Amino acid sequence: MSLSADLVLPANNAAELAEVLSWDGVRPATFAASEFPVDVVRLAGSSSPPVAISRCRRAESLKALPASLRDRAQAAFERSARAHPSLPLAHGRSIDLSRGPAVVAVVNVTPDSFSDGGLYFDAGRAVDRALALFEAGAEIVDVGGESTRPSNYGQAEVVPAEEEIRRVEPVIAALRRQTSRPISIDTRKAAVARAALEAGADLVNDVSSLRYDAEMPAAVAQAGAAAILMHMRGTDPRTMQQDTRYGHLIGEVAAELAAVAEHAAAAGIPPDRIVIDPGLGFGKGPEGNLVLLRHLAAFRSLGLPVAVGASRKGFVRRYSGVDESSSAADRLPGSLACLAAAAQAGASLVRVHDAAESVRFLRMLAAIHTPTPVGRPAAAPAR
Repeated sequence: MSLSADLVLPANNAAELAEVLSWDGVRPATFAASEFPVDVVRLAGSSSPPVAISRCRRAESLKALPASLRDRAQAAFERSARAHPSLPLAHGRSIDLSRGPAVVAVVNVTPDSFSDGGLYFDAGRAVDRALALFEAGAEIVDVGGESTRPSNYGQAEVVPAEEEIRRVEPVIAALRRQTSRPISIDTRKAAVARAALEAGADLVNDVSSLRYDAEMPAAVAQAGAAAILMHMRGTDPRTMQQDTRYGHLIGEVAAELAAVAEHAAAAGIPPDRIVIDPGLGFGKGPEGNLVLLRHLAAFRSLGLPVAVGASRKGFVRRYSGVDESSSAADRLPGSLACLAAAAQAGASLVRVHDAAESVRFLRMLAAIHTPTPVGRPAAAPAR
């Protein structure tokens, strides 16, 4: 699979257009308010500057481009519009992506995760928590046995593969005996992934995009599992925040995700089982996280489902105006605001801690944006 990092970056107003073009040092042409939304087409590695195209005049604007640029731009538009109705997983399972973002609920079987460290370290409590998350509407539960928290929450423990397996394998095995619902394993280590997949997990969520362990691509491919490839600076969460500078944040993250997705496909992972995640909080500064959320739709240009996880992260606390020592409940409103941005951008999966609240929020958001056909009887008023 050859994956292009050419991007379509939607701009809904003049301020967004100016922001997107400023990253390449381009001054925007003047568009009337009626001409928005405008799409900026950025061709990776090209000496040609990004092209801003009003959506209402796309066909004629594309015809005016040189043939080589026109073909690349048209291909980028087609990829960004590609629908992903489902995500095939291992063991014949799948996740329905046709109704909006699927909720991936987190269970940390760790003593030191930043958001809930220690609450579900006991295997029995972790299983009960996972079942409750499914009951609350989560499409999939993501089980992790090693904290990947950034250093500002204290140095994370380095967990040997044997200990990580000891933590997660009993939880996944017990869950599989009680439910057929999809289960994800959050790990960077091939040995852990293999043990989890053999115990019944269906998807591997790797924060290092399969780069930490050279055996990971084969482990995923051999099991027929799906993979979430997350962007991170380096492969060690303990050092990922040492340099959060980028020349073009969206372009660089997209190019690196395209490269790791190609590597995954070359290793035998089917393209329809690959998901990309821009990695909020993983090697990004606070403002960079906002930029990624604001322009998340650009990553759909890679033609793959997009996952995103903002739940309870430090930038959520910072920008929603709560204290460093804030409780999980204090961070929920900010997390839901990020969820709205992800849904609006067309994300396929959203990773959350508060499953019940997130599911209800997304249901309401979908209801608001679902038109009622003309002539359809109105529902009885709620009492």
